[in-house]
Amino acid sequence: MIGKYIKIITFLGLIIILVLQSVWLANTYQLLEHQLYQTGNRLFPKAVLNETIERLSEITGVDTTLNLTSNMNYDENINDLKIKEHIISFLNHYADSLYQSQTSLPLLDSIFKSSLKEEGYKAELYCMKVDSVGNPMEKESERYQNGFFRIVKTSPVSLNWERTEYVQAVIVNPYLIVFRKMAFLLIATILLLCFVAWCIVYQVRIIIRQNKIALIRQDFTYAMIHDMKTPINTITMASHALESGLMDNKPELKKQYFSIINEESSHLLNLSEKILTIAKLEQSRLKFTSEEVDLSVLFEELVMKYNFKTDKNVTFQQDCPQPLNMTTDKEYLKEVVSNLIDNSLKYSNKDVTIKLSAELQSNSVIIKVWDNGWGIPLKEQKHIFDKFHRGGLEYRKDRKVAGFGLGLNYVYKVVTAMNGNVSLNSVEGKYSEFVITLPIKNNRI
Repeated sequence: MIGKYIKIITFLGLIIILVLQSVWLANTYQLLEHQLYQTGNRLFPKAVLNETIERLSEITGVDTTLNLTSNMNYDENINDLKIKEHIISFLNHYADSLYQSQTSLPLLDSIFKSSLKEEGYKAELYCMKVDSVGNPMEKESERYQNGFFRIVKTSPVSLNWERTEYVQAVIVNPYLIVFRKMAFLLIATILLLCFVAWCIVYQVRIIIRQNKIALIRQDFTYAMIHDMKTPINTITMASHALESGLMDNKPELKKQYFSIINEESSHLLNLSEKILTIAKLEQSRLKFTSEEVDLSVLFEELVMKYNFKTDKNVTFQQDCPQPLNMTTDKEYLKEVVSNLIDNSLKYSNKDVTIKLSAELQSNSVIIKVWDNGWGIPLKEQKHIFDKFHRGGLEYRKDRKVAGFGLGLNYVYKVVTAMNGNVSLNSVEGKYSEFVITLPIKNNRI
């Protein structure tokens, strides 16, 4: 439940970050678009003047280029548009009255586009003549009429003193121009958002995992203390009975009490050794011994042990060539197979069949432990080798199975440390089969 809330809060946090970044980018876009509009209004009157001057030069064949700054005290930053329009109207009247030449929109396009490019704006645009109320009178081209979601229009510039004819520039697709300006900013923002999202998700996963581990450890500690109380109490009661002297005249009963103490002590010792072994494996401190092991003999020893130990109706079936030798640590391998047999007995009904098999394949030995027990649910199989995980069948309506979820983790870690691997084939309610693959000669021993 806590993990669910953490995920919801994380998702909301990411949404908030995304919204804030989007608002910031939108404001940045509007600012840059406004700068484009201001730049266009600043450069367009000068472009109209330059168009008129260049047109006069072509008509007369005389270089009539004017130095606007020195000859006419022209400043493109002057805020008084009327002064600029007066100069433009004068030159246009001069060109029209003497040479019947009117404003060339294609030429104006080219000049204005070049002016914008010098300012760092690579724009697609067109110019048009409009009347006093802004209705188009003449366009440079029809190719820009449709297909644009947004345009930026410059302020109209008057072409005559009567103010009946104006010229205006239209910048199409301004978002493309602005996005080019924002390219680095957009890339950096996307990378930053991805990095922040990854960090947050990674931290949330760690928090959820640590929370799960904390809960598992808490359950494990409770289960261990609870299950260890029984053998400890048994040992304590048997020791008190022997200490009292009541068993001195009953040798058979005294022997049984000693047997109980030994068995429960061995159970506690085995559990401690298993936990210690897993800890050593996790720290890469476990050392194996090297000896020749006959798997058929090892199987026989385990069958005898569990036939004597279990109170279930168990049938062992062995399929192993005699002899089948391999070089490994006998005690650890025996403990691995013993853990699998012990699980087969725990998670099964009163009547159980266990098959032990071994075969030689190439340079490896394949050991299989099969049983007709309860099987393992499919959703649990991918976690079955995790520490403290028990497959979901430890609680049944008829009885509770004791354990700590260490057995299969022990098997996995020991087999892996021996340069081998272990896998599971299981169908819930039918069978389970563990397959261990080990090299004939362990190079890590």
